[in-house]
Amino acid sequence: MKLTNDILRFGRNFKLKQSYKLHMKRVVSLFVLLTAISHAWAQNRAQVVLDNYKDSLRSYGIIALIDDGKDKKIGTVGFSHDGVSIQPEHTFCIGSCSKMYTAVAVLLLQEQGKLSITDSLYRYIPPNPFVDSTITIHHLLNHTSGITDYTNYGIVNEALYYPFKDYSDTYILTLLDTVDFQKGARYKYSNTNYFLLRMIIERAADKPYEAVVDELIIDPLHLKNTYTYYSSEMSHLAHPSWRGQDVNELSKLGTNMISRGDGNLVSDASDLNTFIRALLLDSMLLNSESLRIMTSFTGEKKSRNGCGLFADSIGVNVFWGHTGRQFSYISYAYVNPETGESFVLLTNNANDTYIDEISKRIGRLD
Repeated sequence: MKLTNDILRFGRNFKLKQSYKLHMKRVVSLFVLLTAISHAWAQNRAQVVLDNYKDSLRSYGIIALIDDGKDKKIGTVGFSHDGVSIQPEHTFCIGSCSKMYTAVAVLLLQEQGKLSITDSLYRYIPPNPFVDSTITIHHLLNHTSGITDYTNYGIVNEALYYPFKDYSDTYILTLLDTVDFQKGARYKYSNTNYFLLRMIIERAADKPYEAVVDELIIDPLHLKNTYTYYSSEMSHLAHPSWRGQDVNELSKLGTNMISRGDGNLVSDASDLNTFIRALLLDSMLLNSESLRIMTSFTGEKKSRNGCGLFADSIGVNVFWGHTGRQFSYISYAYVNPETGESFVLLTNNANDTYIDEISKRIGRLD
């Protein structure tokens, strides 16, 4: 009888062990599968997001870069021009993302003692009846000057159609014929602020703006594909697309003249990511006080303005950075100061309808 009981007990234990082993094998298999899926998503999420749009982009393209500080992944979809696929090495005019570089240059010149952001504009620019003499450099940096935006006067289209016209600083200043509000009263985005900051940089440094940006930002960060001008002759420039047409042959001379300092820098996704991480995550460009000034955000909850930066709610997270639009490009460059993640989006079509949606998808990723 004892032998029979021992046999039965052994059988029950054997079945339990076999059932347990089978259960554990299934658990391990599921874990391996989930890990593989998670790993693939982590490795390719820039491309995963862009693949949703591969059937929609026929005449232009988009690049997405996501960097968690350890791995940097780039996804591409669509075209530069004429059947040529967008590639990671393509460069784009980054439009108003250029303002970050201008703000950094101003703050670095202050660190060098060549200017103070409390200085009056009139220390650097000629008097203008529509520019209050008590406006300071700080008012320009955070868009609280009240100076009207010179691009409201049709000069952007004019520069495209008549690229060889006189677009000197003197001419552009004559376009200002009103004041939006008294300085410091509120915030209003104005390209004129950064047009004037570029003039101030040149007078304070006694060098062209381009030389200052090269010396203070591009060279120290070893940026290989960032340029302070915009030209059709750039070998890897993603061709601008306008209403489905390649318009790369249009002269960029006028566009350069009217947007120096506020919208004509050219970069690729990797360089732009290097810049914004060096600025906001790695503290490689500004000292702590300058960075505090730049990131002193005020305003509405969803989009708060700093000095050359915005704190924007994108997806479920708050990111610091800037966007840009220039004929015919859109750019996004942001970091998440909480997670240390950054992302860059670039497209060669200013009429693109997907990039905002893509930014929100990326902003939801943890």
